Amino acid sequence: MTASVDQLMQSAVKARQRAQSALTTAVQEARADGWSWERISAALGGSPNPQTLRRAFAVGEAAPDRTADGPPGCGEGSCACAGCQAH
Repeated sequence: MTASVDQLMQSAVKARQRAQSALTTAVQEARADGWSWERISAALGGSPNPQTLRRAFAVGEAAPDRTADGPPGCGEGSCACAGCQAH
């Protein structure tokens, strides 16, 4: 009994979806545990590279809150601290 090409393609698509889901979960867990993009890339054998991982998975990450340690007025639109993400 030989599987049809359509069945093989459906199996391949499902396997790819499971792999993508597993990769997404692994990257999210690693980032939540403080791993850098470089460390995650290295753990994955160098592919995808850190820049590709960042582009693909950083969308849901919040920018760091720098208002707590910033100068007075930080986050109020008049801040000049380097790297301020508050405004």
